[in-house]
Amino acid sequence: MSKSLRNQVLEMTNDKVRPVIDNVYKESLRAMLFEFGNLHYIDGNSNKIKVKCIYGNPERIAGRLKADNTLILPMVTIVETQTLNDDARRRYNPVLLHEKHWDSEKRRATRVLSLSPRPLTISYEINIWCKYKADLDMLRATVFSKFNPDIQLTTEQSNLNKVFLEGESDIGSVSVQDSQDRVLQKTIRVNLETYVENPKFAITNTGEISDFNFNTTITG
Repeated sequence: MSKSLRNQVLEMTNDKVRPVIDNVYKESLRAMLFEFGNLHYIDGNSNKIKVKCIYGNPERIAGRLKADNTLILPMVTIVETQTLNDDARRRYNPVLLHEKHWDSEKRRATRVLSLSPRPLTISYEINIWCKYKADLDMLRATVFSKFNPDIQLTTEQSNLNKVFLEGESDIGSVSVQDSQDRVLQKTIRVNLETYVENPKFAITNTGEISDFNFNTTITG
């Protein structure tokens, strides 16, 4: 394929990739909430209790705790903190991928072009909120036990997602309204390595390029 064809696909990709990236953010967060929405703790009666996991900025959650003491604890919140293009996993020049898609109705193959998926690293904070240190330690240990050394995360776009531990911080405690109680908070920082699948384009034998709408998943 000529350089001019690759440049044409690159230009068309840049015009259409923003909604794809937005969807990667949405699906990645959904997968993170699902993965860490499976945490449990043991209460004083030896019952196994599932911990609620929601999206939430820690400052906003702390504000709610100060103003409203009806929030059920322990609780886990997740927030995205940073997104970076991952140059270490990126090819210097975009590679033009060639595929063939078989249309069973028209009984013919369509030639499909796309640029290689772009690597992306999304950073998250997992915040654990507890009344008791024993619960906090139990949930922290459960989160850390998930990493071996990473977590394989599957989304609609890709099953090549990996979550890595970055570090942790003891934030301290938050006072609860009209009470001497304080809520303990621990922050665990993680990085999700994922890929953005670039839009695909159909090309005819005469070299005409058009949008190609066919959903795929990036696999190993």
